Amino acid sequence: MSAPPEDSPKKSAVIKRIGLAMGLLSLTAILFLIDSCTTFSPAKGESPSRIVRDRDSSLKPSTVQEKKDRPAFKKVDSLPNAPTSLPPSTAGGDVSSLAPLDLPINVQDDMDWNSLERVIQNQLAVMEAQNDFEPVTLEGLNLTRGDLKNSLRLFLGLLRQNLTPDEFNHRVRKEFKFFKAGQGKDKKFLFTGYYTPVIPASPVKTEEYIYPLYRLPDDSPEFNFVSHAPSGNPENFSLTSWKNLTRKQIDHHRALKNKHLEIAWLKDDLERFFLHIQGSAMLRFPDGKLQSVGYAGANNYGYQGIGKLMVKDGLLGKGQRSMQGIKKYLRSHPEKIPYYFYQNKRYIFFTYKDQGPQGSGGGVLVGGRSLATDKSIYPAGGLALIFVRKPVLNRDNKIVRWKRTFRFVVDQDTGSDIKGPGRADLFFGIGQRPGIMAGSFKEWGDVYYLIKKK
Repeated sequence: MSAPPEDSPKKSAVIKRIGLAMGLLSLTAILFLIDSCTTFSPAKGESPSRIVRDRDSSLKPSTVQEKKDRPAFKKVDSLPNAPTSLPPSTAGGDVSSLAPLDLPINVQDDMDWNSLERVIQNQLAVMEAQNDFEPVTLEGLNLTRGDLKNSLRLFLGLLRQNLTPDEFNHRVRKEFKFFKAGQGKDKKFLFTGYYTPVIPASPVKTEEYIYPLYRLPDDSPEFNFVSHAPSGNPENFSLTSWKNLTRKQIDHHRALKNKHLEIAWLKDDLERFFLHIQGSAMLRFPDGKLQSVGYAGANNYGYQGIGKLMVKDGLLGKGQRSMQGIKKYLRSHPEKIPYYFYQNKRYIFFTYKDQGPQGSGGGVLVGGRSLATDKSIYPAGGLALIFVRKPVLNRDNKIVRWKRTFRFVVDQDTGSDIKGPGRADLFFGIGQRPGIMAGSFKEWGDVYYLIKKK
């Protein structure tokens, strides 16, 4: 039954008022959402383009900031609408033909801008003398050294202009093409981490410091190597090249004894073994002096990770394969150390460095900003944006959570275990805190190389 005619105007007015109120509420909600997604405020005392959220590369423990003080990134599995693979027509072709990438509303970064400027300057310093016309290949994309250098120079110039986040985002989109690298249909990278430890050492052998670090041996024919094992031992040997010596022959049978190759002595064999994996360290001598040492060369054997072997033998669970997990087990079971160490026949030789840790591309590394990849696929000097989860530590150096983050890095280094288009090693810095983060870091993520538009 219909309502009496005289009530219709009143009901119509009520309905209109309700509709208007609902519309205003909806508009307010939309504006709030837009504002929360597209803007963020700089930390107190910072310019808008130099927002500092974490300083994970610092050696001093820092508190975990509250969420309200640290604008969160958009939590998505990958960058929106990113191409899953490079179109066939551009593979090995001109970078200008790459399709534009739909990045987040603001191209964000979770570290301070100063560290980014420093890593770019470090890499440019060693690239200045390189031939601009030398061809390089970035996962099938034909470039030159000049393309890499010009991309770094342009980006460094943008950093120094003190742009607002929106202006910076606009300029990055306008000036660069983004190339998604990686393995498989979805172009993914498996990230691991590395760092530079600070290790107690001595320039001479003592009762406490008994484990040597060796410099690269001489290749001269008369420089022979003889086993010092007891007579009749089946593993006695005589070789004419140090490159064919195994870890067991060097450390157990002392093949390099009396060759005057020692550059320092350590007191902890576990630290020495992991230094061989990391490739560089800061040595702290008894007088307090710090000396940087780095990779000088290796023997002819490939790298064999011992964590996988220990899991296979039932000594570690799958979640205990981190550096910390391996160290913890072997310190509790020192009798197992020789067996597992000698499974990795690869042996590293070191040299003194005048500066801090350097990448294979020659540039000095910066914690959180330096990336290691397979240099047969990705050339040193590539500017990249990575998207991956990172560990967040508290004051006690305990991981309290994992956070998704965008970060600009420079591809500067490589590693014996970093092989193929989908592997990357992120340098975390120097000391204990970066070491904890690096030892726990094994994450899938995305890598986007930035190439200056022609």
